[in-house]
Amino acid sequence: MQIHEKLKERLMKLGLDETIYEMRTRKCILSREKLNLEKVPWFDGAYFIDASFTNRNDCFIFDPISIIPCLALEPKKEDKILDVCAAPGTKTFILSFMTDNETKITANDIDKFRVRRLKANVNKFNISAEVMNASGRKITGSFSKILLDAPCSGEGMINKKDKIFQHWSEKRVRLLAKAQKKLIQHAFEILEKGGILVYSTCTFEPEENEEAVDFLLDKFDDACVDKVDVNNIVYDGGITEWNGKKFNNQVKNCMRIHPQHNRTGGFFVAKMRKL
Repeated sequence: MQIHEKLKERLMKLGLDETIYEMRTRKCILSREKLNLEKVPWFDGAYFIDASFTNRNDCFIFDPISIIPCLALEPKKEDKILDVCAAPGTKTFILSFMTDNETKITANDIDKFRVRRLKANVNKFNISAEVMNASGRKITGSFSKILLDAPCSGEGMINKKDKIFQHWSEKRVRLLAKAQKKLIQHAFEILEKGGILVYSTCTFEPEENEEAVDFLLDKFDDACVDKVDVNNIVYDGGITEWNGKKFNNQVKNCMRIHPQHNRTGGFFVAKMRKL
């Protein structure tokens, strides 16, 4: 399946090209025991695996780039954490691992079919989390840490290029961007004062990334973007202008992680704080 010409043009404007879809990303697992495997550079306890790895049914296997938004969230055992769009549970699992399965996590997803897989993983790996099936725009309560890994056009999921090319359109990008703004607004509204909101996607599109962060900064005077402090990860900062639209200068603190940087999927991460 061929890449959409408009997508190709957009990638080129961002300094990327279609050769990223010829790459294959590496997968990893988490382990508290030291393993005789290559370590993931940005997180102690994460190990790369390859096709020869045999314990696949016993481990949660994922793209190691998923660790980055969880590190940005700075989870602590005393936190009250919300994973807004949690299914299938990858980041809920990572957050649980980081806090020795002792923090209070609410893992939510709007899709009832994806929630089944989320529940299955929570049960399989004995994750201390409450699973919810609700719209991310209608969750009530308050939380000290919120992870919003928003539904997106998925351009960074290079292992699934046929699916990306099949569904990609500029209209879909615009519709997703509209929904993402509603999600990020509500997430910030239920974030406690002094709390952290991490917004992430696996797309390259500025409308779904920097524009969502710029929207939040424009709407809330008590919102700021912190620089994400993660060692041994290669990334670019957020862009401040796209198609003639200028964004708040704070978006420079966001992370753009491209497949060629670390041999992972593409990712965008923004760490916001409520002052």
